Amino acid sequence: MIAETPEAPAAPQRRPLRDSMLLKVFVIGVLMLALLIPIVLVSNLISERQARHDQTAADVAGSWGLEQTLGGPVLRVPYLVRGKDDKGQVQVWTAHALFLPEELQVEGEITPERRSRGIFEVAVYRAALHWKGTLRRPSFAAWGIPETDVLWNEAELAIGVPDMRGLRRGVTVAWSGQDLTLAPGGAVEGMWSRGLRTPVPGLAGQKEGAVNTFAFELLLDGSRSLRFLPLGQQTGIKLSSPWPDPSFTGAWLPESRRVGAAGFEASWSVPYFGRSYPQQWRSTEAATVAPQEALNASAFGVDLFLPVDAYQKTERSLKYSLLFLLLTFLTFFLYEVFSPFALHPLQYLLVGAALCLFYVLLLSVSEHARFGLAYAVASTATVALIGGYAAAILRGRLRALGIAGALGALYGYLYVLLQAEDYALLLGSVGLFLILALVMFVTRKIDWYAPRPGGGKAVG
Repeated sequence: MIAETPEAPAAPQRRPLRDSMLLKVFVIGVLMLALLIPIVLVSNLISERQARHDQTAADVAGSWGLEQTLGGPVLRVPYLVRGKDDKGQVQVWTAHALFLPEELQVEGEITPERRSRGIFEVAVYRAALHWKGTLRRPSFAAWGIPETDVLWNEAELAIGVPDMRGLRRGVTVAWSGQDLTLAPGGAVEGMWSRGLRTPVPGLAGQKEGAVNTFAFELLLDGSRSLRFLPLGQQTGIKLSSPWPDPSFTGAWLPESRRVGAAGFEASWSVPYFGRSYPQQWRSTEAATVAPQEALNASAFGVDLFLPVDAYQKTERSLKYSLLFLLLTFLTFFLYEVFSPFALHPLQYLLVGAALCLFYVLLLSVSEHARFGLAYAVASTATVALIGGYAAAILRGRLRALGIAGALGALYGYLYVLLQAEDYALLLGSVGLFLILALVMFVTRKIDWYAPRPGGGKAVG
């Protein structure tokens, strides 16, 4: 009787493709590229909400008063110009000369308010401004224009106010002992298209160079920004307000300022040497001597900065989304490499979806709460969701705690980057270097051509 030789056990069936680490890396890369689609959609959502906020703010400001850039007062004096036409006949027409103040001082108190429509807010204000200064009786001698051709009786004083709806009461100018009532219609060619004006009597009887004083009060409504044109040979502006978050902008910063929780005080002293236009010019040469661009560029003042940074910070955090996907997927993949189980690509996709949803949570909560609180809520919810899911698919609480700890550290690191704008590049580059060094250290002995260690089965 011949003894039967027992059959050798069948060799386990190999699945080189599923167990290939390179193939898994390729699949993870494809998933990351696919997740760029919802990231782009989130970016579009942020832009849409930002545009809606801006539109709502513009609507509220339009009902109250727009941004104001004030200029003046300017003395506009007409004169006669004589010339000949093509047929040699003498023609006479009227042109204007513009003269700026010798000294200009403005003191004002800005009373701010927060107006809202729905969940959106805009900063508006009411400014009580006291203007005073001096303006000399001008001379036309430098232009070769005789006194007889100057129409002194038609001279006007003009003040530029971009949004006339912001004026809450009439304006009277105390001009060298006279009270002059300003009226709408103070457009000055090349300077501003809206404003106030009043005839200026008595210039014809004055001596050349006679000093005229002026003073008036402006009670003005506006929104977000209040600026001034430095039209004086020496311009001084002094503003105060209980608004705690001013942003000083324009061609000049304050010479002195004090900013605190109780508000701010700021003062400017601007000589005419710092601007690119003179103290007087004719309307015929305005385009070259005092172009509109030069006037606009010389404006300065204060913006009532409303710290609505939710959209900007959410947009900045979204720029790190690919890094979050990469590091989170890498952490899950390393657990696969060193453990006897495999994860399905769909599980990676669900984790990636949770990471993308973080930005939607952050955006929606930050529209109703401070950004720091919104960030804490969104990041905690995301870490808890992914950590709980990891406890099931990684077959162990310790592994899930490792995932949650790593993800929590990443979100904490991102928050630091968002707060430290000046040092964001430095902190970001150092942090990425350390993360790369850690990954290189952990994976230094892995044979990427070998099958995945353990040959585990896919979870799920």
